[in-house]
Order: sequence, then C-alpha cells, then structure tokens
Amino acid sequence: MDSHEPWPPQGEETEHTIVPGIDESRVVGLDRKNVIHQLVVTDGLEPGRRIKVEARALVLGRTLPADVVLADGEVSRAHCKVAAHEGEVTLTDLNSTNGTFVDGERIQGSVQLQVGNIVVVGRQVLRYERVSLKEASAVRELDRELEKARRYVEALLPPPLLAGSIRTEWTMLPSAQLGGDAFGYQQLDARTFAVYLLDVSGHGTSSAMLAVTATNVIRQRAIPATDFRDPAAVLKALNVMFQMEQHGDMYFTLWYGVYDTVTRRLTFASAGHHPAYLVPPSRKSAVPLWSPGSLMIGAYEDAQYTASTVEIPPGSGLYVFSDGVFEVVALDGRRWELEDFVPLLTEPATAGVPESRRLLARMQRVQGRPNFEDDFTMLVASFE
Repeated sequence: MDSHEPWPPQGEETEHTIVPGIDESRVVGLDRKNVIHQLVVTDGLEPGRRIKVEARALVLGRTLPADVVLADGEVSRAHCKVAAHEGEVTLTDLNSTNGTFVDGERIQGSVQLQVGNIVVVGRQVLRYERVSLKEASAVRELDRELEKARRYVEALLPPPLLAGSIRTEWTMLPSAQLGGDAFGYQQLDARTFAVYLLDVSGHGTSSAMLAVTATNVIRQRAIPATDFRDPAAVLKALNVMFQMEQHGDMYFTLWYGVYDTVTRRLTFASAGHHPAYLVPPSRKSAVPLWSPGSLMIGAYEDAQYTASTVEIPPGSGLYVFSDGVFEVVALDGRRWELEDFVPLLTEPATAGVPESRRLLARMQRVQGRPNFEDDFTMLVASFE
C-alpha cells in the first residue's frame, strides 16, 4: 500500500456504469423522499456499523482526513466516495490500489448502487440499504436496547484479582455487539477457588442470554445437591439443566477447574471445550488440561464427564480461552488452528503488559486487523 497517495484524490474517472440489483422503486409504499440511504458493514472491522449516505460525498479511506475511516491495510488512504442525489446513490472508486468491488466485480469510475448490492473495500464488506425514517428509528431503538444488554453482560464479569496468592486478569472482545462467551471465578470456601469459561454456539442476543443464564447458575451455585468443588458433577448437572431442545437448539462448551490452595492441586473437567493450558514459570512448555472426547453441554442428557488433577508449581499461569482466540485467518491466507496458537503461550512475557493483552496484540498482528471473526475471550490465572 502506497503511504504517499495524494489528498485530495486526483484523477477521478467519469465513466458511469449501472450495476444490476433490486429496483427499490418497485417496492409498494416506498416514498423516496423519506428514506435513509446507508451502507451497513456485514463483515470486517466493525460489523453492524451503519454509514449514512447523504448529498455531501463521503470519502472512505484508511486514515484521516477521510470522512469514514476504515483502518484496514488493504484500504487506500482515499479509496472511494459515496453520495446520494435525487433518490439514487453513486459509488466512485478513487483510483484505489486494490480496487472497489460491487457484487464481486471491480468497478471503474462510478456506479449507481441498487438496494442489496454488496460493496467490498479492502477486507471490509458493506451492504447498501434504503430504509424508511420509521424503520431507521426502530433500528436506533433496537441498538439502544442491545447496548443496554451488552452493559448488563459486562456487569456480570468479575473484576481482575490484582493481589493475593491467586491473581487473575482477562480480555474479552466480542465479534458482534453481543457475544456467546462468558467466564467467571470465585472462592468456593476457605481453601478452594473455581475458574470457568463457556462458549455458547452462535452469536447475538440469544447466545448472550444463554451465556448469562448459565454463568449465573454457576456463580450462584444454583443446582441442588451438586458439589461445586467437583468439576465432573458440575458439568453433569449443567448438562441435564441445559438440554438443547429446551434452549433453542443451542449448546455450549465449558471448561471448569477447582484449585485447592492447601494441596496446590487443580481438579478440572471440560465439556466439548479445547484444552486450557498450564505454563510453568520457566515458560518452556504449555501443558494441555482437558477431557478428550467429552460432549458439549446440552447434546445428550446421559453424557458422562470425568475430572483430572494436576499439581500447580508456584509461579505458574493457567490460560483458559475461547476458540475465537486462535481460529483466525493469517495474513498469508492460512487458517490458524489450536496448534498454531499454543507456542505463543510460552513466548516471553512483556513487562507491564497483562498476558491476555499481550496475546490479543499478538493475534491481531497475525491476522492483520484488530477485530476477530469470533469472540476473543482470554482468562489468565496466576498462582503464587
């Protein structure tokens, strides 16, 4: 990408091409004078973002002074512009390096957008929509309600433990406004401490609400006749309580561990979740902690779960995370798997930077963008 592209844009093309799409004028009841034109980000850095298109042309580019900044290395500094005039929206490529695409075809000069057209700018995917003023108002109200729900979910997350023999810190970056990841930790009694992380299938409100419900059950120990110091018993009870057919065909994976501060032993079990990892103070290895072959919560009512135990050396770190942490597409186009990510756990720590933040930054560099396809949730517990 040329960092010395001119501003303002030079040498714009004047060719005009009509791109086939949905003819909004055929929609009964549409008043073109009372509509809002918008580009909605469907994939990329900010899914769900709405860019209102008006008469004044908006320049989309990588950095300021672009009107709409898309911080993507594949986007030119002044990539394209979009404007509405007499009920129509025109998109113009500004001689961008990597091109502007509409419905899979690279445009030359300007095109008139039709409702439903998919616009690709760098790695950002946007859909052109026209909505009535009433619909736009309803969308804004929904956004406000989703924001309230997001704040509620965040309020349930535990604060970091910055002092004591057990310390915790975490980073959570949902891929959508509401994600399906949740976690927690708490003292069960004078000598035992529980740590857990779950990942609900799907994304959005339904997944988030199931994650909140399950987390509250664990946090409040709201399962009768269940010893929450026994990970296998906890998983079995949750599996009975959260069967898929009773919860919108959704399931969740779970890792649950209990640390005994007297014996320094961690007892753990997992339900369809990949391993957590124990990294000793030497950082020469990352030991997987999990239950191979275990079913996720909700799949089969009679599923059985088994627990294992490991001793925790002083100064060790426990890394518990969701699959959105490592399931990314790297800059070279290769999709990463768990085995690609694990070596990063043993890389040298960065002074003054929490481990979860170090790993977030590391994976952002791997994929070349700040946001993730799935929820990024990383919990790190340290044992003195």
